[in-house]
Amino acid sequence: MKTLVLHGFAGTPKPFARFFPGVEAPDLPGHGSAHDAISWEDALARLELDGPVALFGYSMGARLALALALRHPAAVTRLILESGTAGIEDAEERARRKTDDDALADFIEREGMEKFVDRWERHPTLASLRPFAAQLRPERLAHRPGGLASALRHLGAGAQPSHWRELGGLRVPVRLICGARDEKFCALARRMLDMFPRAELISIPDCGHAPHVERPQAFVEALR
Repeated sequence: MKTLVLHGFAGTPKPFARFFPGVEAPDLPGHGSAHDAISWEDALARLELDGPVALFGYSMGARLALALALRHPAAVTRLILESGTAGIEDAEERARRKTDDDALADFIEREGMEKFVDRWERHPTLASLRPFAAQLRPERLAHRPGGLASALRHLGAGAQPSHWRELGGLRVPVRLICGARDEKFCALARRMLDMFPRAELISIPDCGHAPHVERPQAFVEALR
């Protein structure tokens, strides 16, 4: 069965190779060797599915994976979302997030990757990843400032539409994975669990936003 793996913002497919050997795992727009992000719709179009396919996404990649599954439900056999969300439902909150994302994109272009990574490592959502900063830093620094800025502007949570009202119509099996210390995304996962017709939630203890980094063996178990 074909599997498509979508990484998170400022990440690469490389950390997922150990969990999904030999699968398709592209650089997302604005990352690595990929073209700059143009729009949310363009990113989805470039990830068109030829099915049947199992979809996995982490964080930003989870948002894209969910949108793909909603767009091509007949092509998706299984959906696994790690630290994902269906978007920002409130329009005003979404607009504020877009403003914040655009400001951070401007910062990246103005200050460069070193200063961005220094700032990103202090992000509250990523607090549990600080012990892994040395491991993750080269991966983050490998990106182009203009590329990451484009991803923030066009693929950030402020740029995507809310999909909450569509979840009840997705009939494929969904597995939601979150780190128990990541209260925000575990709450989002519980809400999605209540809305998907066929879903299960695995909350992994003693980790936060990136269980695949923080507790890799427990993450392997969660995939089974």
